Amino acid sequence: MPYNRDRLIGRLLRAHASAAAILALTVVGTGVIWNTRAAAGADAYGYVSQADLWRRGNLFIDQRFSAEVPWPLARWTFAPLGYRPEPDGFRIVPTYSPGLPMLMAIATAMAGDCAIFWIVPLAGGALTFATYWIGRRIGRPWVGLGAAWLVATSPVTLFMLMAPMSDVPAAAAWAIAVALALPPSLACEDSELRRGSPKRQRRGGGEDSPLAALASGIAVAIAILIRPNLVPLAAVVALWILFREALPSRAQRARRLLCFVIPASMGAIAIALINARLYGSPLASGYGSLSDAYSWSYLVPNLKQYGERLVMAETPLAVAGLACLFVPWRVLWPTRESRRARWLLASVAAGVWVSYLIYVPWDAWWYLRFLLPASPAMAIGTASLVAALYRVRSTAFRVAAVCLVMAFGIVSVRRAARLDVFKEQSGEAKYVEAARAVESITSPDDVIISGQFSGSVRYYTGRLTLRWDWLDPQWLDRAVEWLDARGHHVYILLEAPEVDPFRTRFGATSAIGRLNWVPLVTFRGRSIQLHDAVRRERFERPIEQPPLLAVRECLPQKPFPSLR
Repeated sequence: MPYNRDRLIGRLLRAHASAAAILALTVVGTGVIWNTRAAAGADAYGYVSQADLWRRGNLFIDQRFSAEVPWPLARWTFAPLGYRPEPDGFRIVPTYSPGLPMLMAIATAMAGDCAIFWIVPLAGGALTFATYWIGRRIGRPWVGLGAAWLVATSPVTLFMLMAPMSDVPAAAAWAIAVALALPPSLACEDSELRRGSPKRQRRGGGEDSPLAALASGIAVAIAILIRPNLVPLAAVVALWILFREALPSRAQRARRLLCFVIPASMGAIAIALINARLYGSPLASGYGSLSDAYSWSYLVPNLKQYGERLVMAETPLAVAGLACLFVPWRVLWPTRESRRARWLLASVAAGVWVSYLIYVPWDAWWYLRFLLPASPAMAIGTASLVAALYRVRSTAFRVAAVCLVMAFGIVSVRRAARLDVFKEQSGEAKYVEAARAVESITSPDDVIISGQFSGSVRYYTGRLTLRWDWLDPQWLDRAVEWLDARGHHVYILLEAPEVDPFRTRFGATSAIGRLNWVPLVTFRGRSIQLHDAVRRERFERPIEQPPLLAVRECLPQKPFPSLR
């Protein structure tokens, strides 16, 4: 009989482990197929372009030409989105944290330019499998598989899977760190299957070595480099390693804690050194003062916004999953391992939520991306709630529980489709589309006044961009004249949401600021327009550029531009 039980346990382990691996690979494939492959906007451009700086070995871009520019804040006007001037001097530096660009730089060095867009899909697969692994480590592998399904099909996960941004990699790193911090377990959902198999249990207990704590610390170091504001979570994991019940010996606790703290602290030290080098202080960041970004006055607005968006994007079941983490009912946490680990999962989720509830509010559903590091714990809570129904001794309840989890994932994918998640590739292609037109019309010495396109135009064309949102309202006409007199023809590239703010900022004092002449080229139903700021007497209709549906190539960054 024990032999049969062992075979059954082995088959169950292989079944859910294989399913989790297939699910993770599906997530990776989804990210690779629908990836935007574009250095778009501020975030994607900031990360992708910084990866090139890491490969080059220098995070500073020399722009000493701005010292001779006559208008105020000249250094800032020539800093594209994702960059800022160094505290003293005329170089610009990245504003975004270095962890993701470092991973991108390693990937491109190993596998070529396209590998820069593989990191996020691979991280999505890692996040999915790590969620399952957390469930397995707490003795509930099928709950882990259900939670992995919920994470993989989440509209927020799918949305962020498509763009080269840090949210999914940060979530994956924290999920891996938590999974490795938990002691291993061979517990099965049906406790009867475990009886009579002490040999397997003893062998499993030996896996809880200091190497797991060391690996968890390395994952935390990577997570801190990717998203430094979540560094308090490292203390949560360290406390768990120090005080968890599975380590009765003080020497064991100290050894494992040391194995965790050394690599984790190296991540914190590295980010402090980089910040000091780029921004002048270990506690500074590319985003500016922490007092501007964090405030307790943001708590209530964010609580309302995140709550409403979570219900809209993930349904109320996700909120219930979060609540379950703080409810110590045996019906929700039937295994000894899960009851021990519940406070770690709850503390990690609470730490992520608090970090962003007091962070500056953002008004879009996909800013739920900030909460992705909490998604594995929340999904474990949701799956545990459904598993409580499964344990009811009724076939109907069991079938309903399985169907509920499957249906939840399917509905989530359909909701993601309605939110245009799978059209993101086409939407972000506008940055490459506009850059190609700019490159074909302008010459290398020309200057493009822009805002949202200030980074992507630089990346794909090598043209110098000038940020209109930093330019003094009194200086638009004079700046155009000054540049034109030195052989730098000036163009204006704006997206529809920027046009009215541009006119409001400059229209009262500048003829150019009224933007009332015919553009050279328009894109996507005139939602993007390229204007000639020097030769404004145009009467012919603008060229309507056909939309680019997707970026297929992995286009490298052009050389850094400069003024004569």
